[in-house]
Formats: sequence, structure tokens, C-alpha cells
Amino acid sequence: MILNNTVAIIEAGIGAMSLGFVEAGFQIKEFFVKERKAIEIHRKNIGGKICERGLMELMPEEISDVDVIAIDLMQVFTSKNSGKSEFEPHGFNETPLKKTAEIIKWKRPHMFFLVMQKGMHKNPMWSGFCDEICQTGYNITWRVLSSREITGFPVREEQLYAIGSRIPDYQYEFPGYRDLGITIPVHKFISDMEEDGWYYRINRDEISEESKEDSFLCWRKDKYVEQPYVGWNLIKIPLIRVNGIIHRLSHKEMAVLKGFPKNYDMNRSNRAWLYRMLVYAPNVQVVKYAADHLTQTPLRKQQIADYREFEQIFSSYLQQKGGQIKNSTEQDMEWDIVYTYKDSTVYFALKFYSSNFSMRENLCKASERLSKGKKEGDCIILVVANIVSEEVKELCKSEYGINIWDAGNLLWLFREFTRIENEFVAFLNYSTEVIEPQKPEPYIFDEIEIRTEDESLKEKLLKIKPGTEQWQQYEKVCIEILKYVLGDYLTLWYAQENTDNGMYRFDLCCKIKAGTNQDFFDTVQQYFNTKYIVFEFKNHSEKITQKEIYTTEKYLYEKALRRVAIIISRKGADENALAAVRGSLRESGKLILCLSDRDILELMEIKERNEQPTEAFLGAMLDDLLIHLEK
Repeated sequence: MILNNTVAIIEAGIGAMSLGFVEAGFQIKEFFVKERKAIEIHRKNIGGKICERGLMELMPEEISDVDVIAIDLMQVFTSKNSGKSEFEPHGFNETPLKKTAEIIKWKRPHMFFLVMQKGMHKNPMWSGFCDEICQTGYNITWRVLSSREITGFPVREEQLYAIGSRIPDYQYEFPGYRDLGITIPVHKFISDMEEDGWYYRINRDEISEESKEDSFLCWRKDKYVEQPYVGWNLIKIPLIRVNGIIHRLSHKEMAVLKGFPKNYDMNRSNRAWLYRMLVYAPNVQVVKYAADHLTQTPLRKQQIADYREFEQIFSSYLQQKGGQIKNSTEQDMEWDIVYTYKDSTVYFALKFYSSNFSMRENLCKASERLSKGKKEGDCIILVVANIVSEEVKELCKSEYGINIWDAGNLLWLFREFTRIENEFVAFLNYSTEVIEPQKPEPYIFDEIEIRTEDESLKEKLLKIKPGTEQWQQYEKVCIEILKYVLGDYLTLWYAQENTDNGMYRFDLCCKIKAGTNQDFFDTVQQYFNTKYIVFEFKNHSEKITQKEIYTTEKYLYEKALRRVAIIISRKGADENALAAVRGSLRESGKLILCLSDRDILELMEIKERNEQPTEAFLGAMLDDLLIHLEK
């Protein structure tokens, strides 16, 4: 089952749930919004396909095929007159939950995502919904989530989140609360724009002040009293006091407390309507937090891991160049890194796509979102670890004012630092052999002076003493060297994986990159039915023995497309070990190659001379083993 992280948002309101899914990396196929004012806010801030339809008027066949259907049930379960929950309007058969069940059963998404008032799970209607949905093969998990405990915002707010999945052998698990330390101070949420005088016209007789400290003032019985956390009240709007000045909590301030970015554009022509929409909107950052863990399938885990690794590589480059790096806060809508180099400030957004599917569409959408937060004079660069055509670069620049650096530009930049270049090439899931490094536009740094670091890898290797005390150092340096000499052929680089029973552990497993057309890798893929190669590192003072061969052999399985291993040790293998290698090849068709430090040094020399591909060395070893294999 392949997930593309697509979602349809129903009852999208003013965009809280939509924005949370966008920030979690989902592609929103369409929004369903009934109210015209809400549609206008969506168009200004998020864009995309918008259908003027609410949940109760929506026909299931109108919804696109998506991985996730997300529905905000807060407002459809709320009376416009009283603000109280209509938990039992006419019984289950005529409720929004019944309509939700019909949509889910008709569309059969891989997962669904619901937000409701926190007491809903105690209502008989919820039991009826769960019974009906579970009969169709879904597992349902729900939990009341606290905005304050997840975001650190000083908000007294809890809502019920329910996740359903029909993915085989997978049930969503809510993440634990993060250790946030202290709650974010009240003054951090004061709007930096000049607010209308209406927000300051308040009745001082209704306020009971016990101090002059920064605080919220919330309605309790017949007075506004000081509170460390704000709670929502549609009739008596909360007040906020900072530096002794009191005013009504403005729409902009309330939006920030709901997790919206500060540049989110809202129509305030109808104050009462917008307050109501904000009160019942889910918190953007809580939605993102839950959606981040929504599809923790292997694909989703890999996407998250890829993004983090790419961010680390690019950040390492910026650190080497100097300047100041600041990671974006959760309030920033799109960019990941704010970077100051000398007198220039650049906003970097990072993207890595596992394939070229919808590349043009994805980059245009990302550029459009970035442009919404762009002020005159801002330099925003979309850094993409893929190959991007000049046509798409020009389109994003002319239409949205967003510059793109792609893989070719990054290879040009990273050549200044060999270690970072090696990490980047090894990280990519495609070969860079045919990519021509190209200077990026705009180029914001001083002109580079190319340095090489391969000699330092040799020195690191030779300085490590054999034995158990420095085995970790040996393993780390060997992985660095492998990324240097084989990074254009292998990807993933999963280090120190435990086997399922916990008894054995291999040191490293790599995947052969798609499109790698070199003799050794073609041979092992075609004739040894392997896509993955296991590596073991032995910092022994003597040659390895047959014991190490037999242990490594246990990690190799034909059905797992993992029938090849390479053992790297200080002095190579003894005769008994080599005999065991030949026996494993003869009897079970498993290939194990043994390399020594001397072999590793020769591989680095081949790479440095660039006279032939480094895989030719492994190919020669394989030829020798097969030619001399006895009966």
C-alpha cells in the first residue's frame, strides 16, 4: 500500500486544520468550506482547490481519492446561537457523525482524521459511529489533546482527536507530550501591529486586578480576573495586560495563540464572526503535531528521516561558511532556516522529494506559499535536493519571486568541503555522475577556495589503534570513507540496526541506488538477487576468522533482497575465513567480500585519481572469487 500523503479537508473553516496538514508535509487535494468569508481567507493564505460545500451538503462522490480524509467537527456540532454542543440533535442517524461515517465507508481512505469537542467520546453517538466504522475494517484511536502541553502556549484548551486507519498491521499511536519546560510568556503573543481603538474600549469596573504583572484577564462569574492561561469566551472576550496596559485580546493575538503564523491574513470586517471561528478552530500546531505522526509507515518515516538528514547537511555547510543560523520557530509558516551572512539575511526553505512525480506542481505550490510571507527586499531561497529544470526555476522566480537552488547548485557549493559533499552524494537516492555542478543564483557568499579533505580521512584511519577501545571510532571513519568512495552508488546508510530477536546486530546496511549502471552492482542485483548490502567493521588487531564470516552470514536473506555483505577489518581475513566465504557462496549463494585497511586506502586513491570507477575494485575482487571457486 503506497501512501502519497494526500488529504482532503472537510469543514476547513478559516484554515487551521488545512495549515496544520500543510506544515506536516501533506499535499491537500481540496478544501470543503461552506462560508464565503472563510473561503476568502483560504484563497488569500493557502490557495488550492476550494469547494463551496459543508459536511451535511457534501456528496461522497464529490471528494477526490486521497490517503487521508480530515474533518473538523467542532463547528458543525456547535449551535450558532448558544455556543453549546448539540450532542443529540435528532439521534445518530441524522448527525454529522452519521454523515462522516457515510463518507468514510464510501471513499475508503487509508486513514481519517477528526477533531471534536473533548467530551464527545463519552456520548452514545460516538459509540454508534465507532461500531459502524470498525465493521468496515478500520482501527480507531482517540485522545483529548491539550494545546498548552503540546505547544507551550499559555492556553487552557482541550479538544478530542480521533484517528482511524485501515492499513494492515498498523494502528495510529498518539505521540507523547514533549518536554517543553516553562510556558511561553504572555508578552510574546502581543500583536506587533497597531490595533483598532475598539480593542481598548473596555469597562474598567468589570476588572479585578491583584497585580500589575503581564497576564490574561478572563471572565469569572461577574468580573475579569487574572489568569496565567487564557480560556475562550464568545460573550466576554478575554483581556490581556502587558506592561500595565489592558486591552481586549485582538483577533491577530488570538490567531497566534491558535498557532497561526503572524503573517496570516484574516478578514476582520465581521469581528463577532471571526472571534467565533477562532474559538472553535483547532490549534494549528496541535494538528501538525498529530499529523506528523499520522502515517508512520515506512514511507512516511523515510520522508521525515530524509528531511532531517538533508537539513543537517545543509546546516553544516552554512556553519562552515560562517554567519548566524537560526532555525525557524513554529510560528514561521514556511521557511526552515533564517541565515545572516555579513550584512545579508536569507530565508531558506528545504525540500527533498523521493521521486520526480509532480515536481513542477509541488515546487510551484511551495513557491506560492513562500511568496505569501515575502516582504519587499526579502531574499527567500527554496533549496531542493533534486534536479530542477531551468524552466521551473524561471517560472518560480518570475511568478512568485522565489529563487531555487537544486542538486546541481548544491554540488557546486559543497565541493568546497569534501566531507559535506560526500555526505550529500551518499544521501541522494540517485546517481550524480551525469549532473553538472552549477553556480547558484543568487550567490550570497564570498568566492570559494576549493579544499580537499580525503587526506585527513586517511590520517584518521591510520591513527586509530586496533582493539575494542576504539571500535566506534573505526566504524565511524570507515563509514565516512565508504560515503566518499561509494556514495554515488549506495544510499540510505542505516547504521547499527538490531535484528528482530535482538541476538545479532550488523553495523551498516545500504541500498543500491536506482539507475546505478556499474558492472559490480549490476551483477549483484541481477545474479545475487540483492538490493541491499550489509557492512561489518572489525577493529581487530589480527586477521578475522571464520567465526566472523559465519556470524555475518546470518544477516543475509534471499527473500529480503539482502544476499551480499562486505566485512572491513584492519588486516583482512585469514585462510579459514576465506574458505568460509567460498563455502557460503557455494552452498547458499551468499556473497561476502573481505576488505582490509590497505584495500580501503587503495579505494580512496582510485577515487582521488578518478581514472576508473571505484566499484571496479569490488568487481575485480568478485571476479577473482568466482574464477577460483572450487567445487
